[in-house]
Amino acid sequence: MAEKPFIIGVFGPPGSGKSTILSFFEEKGFVVWRADDAVHDLYKSGEAGAKRIGEFFGKNFIAKDGSVLTSRLAKMVLSKPLKLKILEHLIHPLVANEVTHWIDQQKKLGVMKIAIEAAAFEPEGLAKHVDLLLKVTAPENLCKERVLARGKTDVYFDALYSVTRDYETPYVIENAGTLADLKNRFEKLYSTVTMSP
Repeated sequence: MAEKPFIIGVFGPPGSGKSTILSFFEEKGFVVWRADDAVHDLYKSGEAGAKRIGEFFGKNFIAKDGSVLTSRLAKMVLSKPLKLKILEHLIHPLVANEVTHWIDQQKKLGVMKIAIEAAAFEPEGLAKHVDLLLKVTAPENLCKERVLARGKTDVYFDALYSVTRDYETPYVIENAGTLADLKNRFEKLYSTVTMSP
């Protein structure tokens, strides 16, 4: 029987530093998967995500080429929290299916170290694939400052922050200092994780 890869799930609020943590894992030889990239693909013409958006929210959110008009969709759901929750309900199962397929591909390629970044690790979804969850966190005001520095709006941040999920895990990295501080915290945690049975 083939050896199972070691899979880490990375989660946290917007602006907490998840992408930076993923880059640290890449430096350690992990193959990484980002939920945002999967959603981008699902919104392309003919894909399941685009079909669901069109069916539920209407053709006004679908471009002539069949892809999702993401800016229009974002403007609508970010101002209406209930619509954002509905969108998550429509798309998260598709994302879970995508990562399941991707993990199977990585196993066939012999990949032994995987890091997955996503907003949700529900017990019947992505959580069943991971060996441990790593929470990346930072004070809300600092998260917001970072997100606004990327050109996003207050509405964008507040909406995403309000639906950020939290999960119990002993593995937490606080990202409230410099990049060097974050790297040091990561290295300390990584040595703990890799020495775990």
